[in-house]
Amino acid sequence: MSDVVRLLVVVVVAAAAYVGWRRFRYPGGWAYAFSPEHSEARDDLDAARRHARTLERELKKERDAAQSQLDRERRLHKDRVRAIDRRISALRRPGRGGTIATLGEVTIHEHSVLAGTVEIPLAGLTVRLDHAQHQHFLYLTKPNGRSHVKKYLRTEYDEESVRQFVVRLENAVADENAFRIRTAADLQQAEEELAQVRDDTSAQDEAHARIAEVEERQSRDTRLDAARKEVQASCERWEHLTGKRPR
Repeated sequence: MSDVVRLLVVVVVAAAAYVGWRRFRYPGGWAYAFSPEHSEARDDLDAARRHARTLERELKKERDAAQSQLDRERRLHKDRVRAIDRRISALRRPGRGGTIATLGEVTIHEHSVLAGTVEIPLAGLTVRLDHAQHQHFLYLTKPNGRSHVKKYLRTEYDEESVRQFVVRLENAVADENAFRIRTAADLQQAEEELAQVRDDTSAQDEAHARIAEVEERQSRDTRLDAARKEVQASCERWEHLTGKRPR
């Protein structure tokens, strides 16, 4: 099929669609849909329809704007609550943190120490180092009294290296204890902030009030009812003229 034929097909289809739409919009026959003689009657029908549609869009736009404001306030409130919840979770469960030092099977992290496959929180941890003829013994005692011991052979680890590692471990424990003190204060503040944010629904209440005000005012607005009645009246005039009632 050539480009010219394709163009002709498009033009014919478009013209047929336009004729069909116009006959549907102005029922009663070809003359009523197209003749200049009945243009005033068509204009009367169009004006009534257009006025009603304009009012419907205007009122719907106002209602949608009020509802959108409420939806925004709800999202903002949820976002604020979630942000504080995430902050609280991070304060309660800071994770291991970065690696500080490793000696043998023991690795010091910012918030915990890995002794082989056992992870021990640094907060409140007691560290003790003992020495024997062939080994060094590192004791890690939790606040509940349970202890873990790691052994370092003197043939593999000299005493100075072990002592330096223990000093770093003790400093990490001290830093963690201080961090926990700060965290407790930050956690209390965050929990208080969360309670305040959850209770503060003033913005949503205002949005609800705005919706109620719009709905109440629109319920008293007689313009749309009048416009719809005018559409019905114009349809009746058209039906009286053509014998067909527009839809």
